[in-house]
Amino acid sequence: MCPVCRARFRGARECSRCGADLTIIMTLAAAAWRMRKAARQALIEGDTDRARTLASQSEAICRTPAGRSLCTVCFSLRSAQPEPGC
Repeated sequence: MCPVCRARFRGARECSRCGADLTIIMTLAAAAWRMRKAARQALIEGDTDRARTLASQSEAICRTPAGRSLCTVCFSLRSAQPEPGC
């Protein structure tokens, strides 16, 4: 959503409703997506510590339902509580 007018995010660099520059938001969302992808790959490779770190960092940048689910999976693989970012 646009942080200025709360319009639905349409993947454009400029909000279709209010014209706000959304470049930074798009960059952060893409970075979080790449971190979630890397976290899933780390899980496949059995590197749960790296997966937890990446999942937590991605949620700190951009919270999503998929990111929350990934954090839950990553942190369920150990007995400790989730880090504050998740």
